[in-house]
Amino acid sequence: MDQNPCQIQVGPETDVPSTPLILFHDAGGTVFPYFCLGDLRRPVYAIGNTHFDRGGKWSHGIREMGVVYAHLLRSVIGSGNVILGGWSLGGCVALEVASRLMQLPQYSVRGVVMIDTVFPTRTVTDQYPRTIAEVAASFQLPTQMTETRWTQAQQCILHAHEMQRDWRPPRFASGPPPAVLVRAADPVHLDPETTPHYIDLVRGSSYLGWEEYDISFIQTCLEIPGNHFTLFDDPHSDQAAAQIREACAILAPSHE
Repeated sequence: MDQNPCQIQVGPETDVPSTPLILFHDAGGTVFPYFCLGDLRRPVYAIGNTHFDRGGKWSHGIREMGVVYAHLLRSVIGSGNVILGGWSLGGCVALEVASRLMQLPQYSVRGVVMIDTVFPTRTVTDQYPRTIAEVAASFQLPTQMTETRWTQAQQCILHAHEMQRDWRPPRFASGPPPAVLVRAADPVHLDPETTPHYIDLVRGSSYLGWEEYDISFIQTCLEIPGNHFTLFDDPHSDQAAAQIREACAILAPSHE
């Protein structure tokens, strides 16, 4: 990836700067979906999988991602308030990065925006794809990808699922940062006769399975039309942007 982190939106020119939002990649390793979002009214950066060209494999899993991505974030934001977030796996990565930044006095993590981030409970992870063929059959990737990047993204997904099976949220000395869960309104398969997609096995839970961890840090849940894979597609992208804006406003009100 040429620029990582990359700046997606510069934010408005005002006397009081808005808290920047840093979004982390999903299991596929890219940040393409975030470019589909409308104006979030704040600076927005995105961090893609730095191991994408190697199939996204990390020897020490999501915790290692947290360490590396915290350093990347510091290269573009030297200090101050930040909001972290991400779609799917990106919400888990955001928590890992938060656990690092919250140990540094020059940063204040105002909160985490988890965009349809399902808690990796065994109910879900036991059904994760274990082969490339299973990934291809169950995971929708952007049609704009070249065949090479499509193959790399599928490898990233496979390795991401392996890492999520072993991951549990980090421990926070004073509790996790406040979070807003922005969730998809619909299941992947609308036909009730069809076997649910693995990402929807805890869709009936208001908190997408986070009850198994701790929901006290989740301030509220917001909803976006569409399913896990279509949140950023037309005609849902405008509503997605509106709900992410609202989530950021809840975590970092403009008067702060």
